[in-house]
Amino acid sequence: MSYALRHLGIAEHRAGRLETARERLEESVRLRRQLGFHPGVAANLVGLAYIAAAEDRRDDALRLLDEAAALAEESGALGIARHVEQARTAL
Repeated sequence: MSYALRHLGIAEHRAGRLETARERLEESVRLRRQLGFHPGVAANLVGLAYIAAAEDRRDDALRLLDEAAALAEESGALGIARHVEQARTAL
């Protein structure tokens, strides 16, 4: 279910429906936290950071990226850590 919500959120983001995208990704984060799937939480936080930036909430975006970076490092998710750094550069 968390994967479906993640991909629905990504699709909504690409379609410009930011509020719905955020809701989908936040629900996916909630499920992934319950499962202890930290790399997945980190990946979703990157997506939420892009949405926050698109909504002119740069401080929130940076906070989300900080949390994503910490989770990626703790879980050894090097690919996600690279996505975090790419997002920082893009923002």
